[in-house]
Parts: sequence; C-alpha cells; structure tokens
Amino acid sequence: MKKSLFTSLLFTLAVALPSQEPPAKPNVLRMSFIPDNNVAALEKVAAKVSAYLQEATGMEVRYEKASDYQACVNGLAANKLDLVWFGGVTYCQAVERTGNKTVLVACRDIDLKFKSYVIANQALLDSGKVKKLDKLADLKPLLSDLTFTFGAKDSTSGHIMPRHFLVQAGIAPEKDMKGGPQYQGQAGHGATFKAVSGGLVDLGVLNYTVWDSQKPEDQAKAPIIFTTPEYVDYCFAAHERLGKDTIGKITKALVALDAKKPEHKEVLDAWKCKAFVAADPKLWDGMKKVLAELPKDFLK
Repeated sequence: MKKSLFTSLLFTLAVALPSQEPPAKPNVLRMSFIPDNNVAALEKVAAKVSAYLQEATGMEVRYEKASDYQACVNGLAANKLDLVWFGGVTYCQAVERTGNKTVLVACRDIDLKFKSYVIANQALLDSGKVKKLDKLADLKPLLSDLTFTFGAKDSTSGHIMPRHFLVQAGIAPEKDMKGGPQYQGQAGHGATFKAVSGGLVDLGVLNYTVWDSQKPEDQAKAPIIFTTPEYVDYCFAAHERLGKDTIGKITKALVALDAKKPEHKEVLDAWKCKAFVAADPKLWDGMKKVLAELPKDFLK
C-alpha cells in the first residue's frame, strides 16, 4: 500500500513538473537572399538550391523572399531566417545585430576581389564633358554640373564602398554632386544602369558583374569611366543557432558546387561565379571599419 502510494506520488510530480529537456528545434532551414539585383534570376534557382542544401543537411529548406536589405538582417536576428545571402555591408550589420552570432558560411571566388564601376551616359563622353578618369579625384571639378546616382543606400558595391573611395579622393557627395547624390532604393544595380544608360542621370556607380552582364549595345550607352580598388563583398551567412555541424554541412555543400556538373552550373551561373569558397571572416574587418567611419545613423 505504501509502495503504491509512493509510486503514485512520483507519477504525479513527474506530470506536474516541467521537463528540463530543451524544446526540439524544427528541422527547417529558412533561407533568403538580399534583393540587390535581378532577384527573379535567383528565385528561379531557389528551388534547386533548396533541394541541394536539403540533401546535404537533411533539413527541409524553405526559401523566404525578402522585401529589402534590412528584412534579411532583421530576419536573421529575430529568428525568422537561418541562412542569408548577404552583401558585405549587410553581413557586417547582421554580425553586430546578432551580437557576433552570425557565422560566415561561404562566399564566391569573385567576392574576395570585388569592385565597382563608375559609369557615365555616352552623350557626356561624346560632348567632351566627361572622359575616362585616371584617378577618382579628377571627377570632383565635374560633379557640380552633373547628376550622380548610387544604388541602394545600404548596398556594398552600389554605395558604401564607392562612397568610401570618393571620400578618400576628396569628394564630399552631399556637397560636390549636383543636387546631392541620388539613390535607386531597393531596385538595385540594374536600376542604376538603366538610369545612366537612359540619360535620366549623368553618372552612377554599380556592381561590376551587373554591368558585365548587359548586352554590348546597352553597355555602349553607359561606358565605364573608372574602376574602384578591390574589396571583399557578398557571402552566405548563418545564425549560430543552427549548430556547428549543420553550418559545416552547408559550407561543405556550397564549396562542393562544380561548374562541370550541369545541375551545379545552373546554380553557379545564377550567382555569376565559378565556385564558392570558405573564407576567413576577418577579411571583412576592413568593411566594418568603413561602416564605423560613417556618420551615426547614416544607414537608418
């Protein structure tokens, strides 16, 4: 009788007390890409990327379309996203926003030596008002009579790094550019190219791979007048809550993409590269310094 009463009491306590085991995490990998240019092209292969990573990780991979750059940063920090294709700036912002819990997974081979093109409407070169520049400082005396557009304000290659190089050359965009600098919002690099090639803006700066991907007859409408120094840029990054094993599987899977395999080449072509590589996150320390030098709340 006593034994039965004791057993019953233990059972009652076991039911009443909360379990000490942590709740199981859903076996889902939520993935997104910053909408910086031709998002439709990446979305076309999102299903293929999802299937590829699902096989590599054993997790269900869900692609989540992002409304803008900061939706990706905030989504990773708020546990709404797990894996994001970031630009250099948004990667650094995510590291800060998550308290250094954002882990660099892999980047493209081209991201370790990225660059931007300053382009001009062809009519300006034809008129002699603008010519190809030997150094960026030569642009300063021309800007008071010319309109200039960046891409999105928090774009690495469409704004932050080009602005950095302009400032280094003694150019103050807000003071030296006619009417101040323009921005293309979230429409990205393609919008910058269209604005300059169509004559809506005199000059602009954009991601070099976007210019390179244009038709030759369109490139002729907005030729390159200056190429910036190289810098690091895009990367895949994940929140550490995924765990080292899962993040390691994702890195291994991305690095294993082989352009010789048709099913892999389609993915690599969408990212305009020949391979993904593992990289040291310390390489982005220089970009963190560039961001730290901006005025407070500049990107807000």
